[in-house]
Amino acid sequence: MEAVKNESPLRLLEIEKELAGPDAAAALKRYDAVLVGLEGRIEAALAGGLPPGEYEKCERLKEANTVARKVMRLVAQRKG
Repeated sequence: MEAVKNESPLRLLEIEKELAGPDAAAALKRYDAVLVGLEGRIEAALAGGLPPGEYEKCERLKEANTVARKVMRLVAQRKG
């Protein structure tokens, strides 16, 4: 798996503001599309077979991705 650049806490706050702002639906759609793409890549890696250590990492990443999608929806719904 390739390394992912760490997001700064400020970027996460920007995303939260977007999800609570006037264009929340568009922001939710955009960020969700990124997470759906990640989910597809994780599923492909798991289906393709990985060493046990990497498989466990992918399983945790898959779970974190699911949680991120749920949290993102909750943040976007707070406005409504």
